[in-house]
Amino acid sequence: MISSAEATRQIYWNISHLWVMYVLLLPTAASAGYGIYRHFSRWRRGLPTARFDRPAERGKLLFKHAVAQRRTAQNFYAGLFHRLISYGFVILTIATTVVALDADLGTAIMRGKFYLYFQSFIVDIFGALVMVGVGMAAARRYLKRPQKLVYTDEATLILVVIFLLCLQGFLVEGWRIAATNDSWGAWSPFGNIFARASRELMSVEAMEWAHRGTWWFHLVVSFGFIAWLPYTKMMHIITAPLNIYTANLAPLGASLKNIDFEQTESFGVNSLKGFTWKDLLDFDACTECGRCTAVCPAHTVGKELSPRDIVLQLRDLMHE
Repeated sequence: MISSAEATRQIYWNISHLWVMYVLLLPTAASAGYGIYRHFSRWRRGLPTARFDRPAERGKLLFKHAVAQRRTAQNFYAGLFHRLISYGFVILTIATTVVALDADLGTAIMRGKFYLYFQSFIVDIFGALVMVGVGMAAARRYLKRPQKLVYTDEATLILVVIFLLCLQGFLVEGWRIAATNDSWGAWSPFGNIFARASRELMSVEAMEWAHRGTWWFHLVVSFGFIAWLPYTKMMHIITAPLNIYTANLAPLGASLKNIDFEQTESFGVNSLKGFTWKDLLDFDACTECGRCTAVCPAHTVGKELSPRDIVLQLRDLMHE
């Protein structure tokens, strides 16, 4: 009987010309890096404001709303699928990082129980949960169709790409397990389902061709998604935690100032130059969920006022 301490798999099995992957990584990193840089450069145009004091309180706030996602969970259904997708992506990102560390730095960490429990079993489970979360999000968006949501082709494409990435991962895993008769394949429950089906329907040669083609397609889609991410609403995976950490910790109303209506020539902000860098970050952190409009007192009594639309218009103006 083979000891679990020997459990592992060959990284990049059946894949050649890996130099192509590293070449493709360069424009991917350049596109993503430039997109993120553009956001930060816009925020720097804003007026200064102190938002990095009291780090302990800000850390607690970050855990409460970015990690535990308390506010998102106020809507049980939306909170559930958002957690499935976000937590799943964290696990999948860690798993991809582990592969890179093992393959490129020779860390040899994809071994033994860690490989079986985390890299095989847990990663498979969370990959499936991401697909469930995407399905729930799609059902809400296209079957229930809440009025507060913004319906765009971008939102649809994001859901399709996320689902496709997970499906490709299971297909690649399944064909590898089946073609190599992987002794540890059962630890990858969903990949193993595809493996069993493939053994019945395909020859080893066909599985190798399918694995190779799908692996490269998966790589291209993954890199394309990373390169595109800063230019979409998915940028909120960066802006949302920043927005939460830099929240105003002063008591409600404490920052309001008395207005001299006799002497003041203009009220509020009349150009982007009047906003702080935190205000500009807020515009980019908007996920278009419509929660602010749904609870707006004026909107709830039928007035044509949408705080979300105001924020989106200001964001568009900032991006010009």
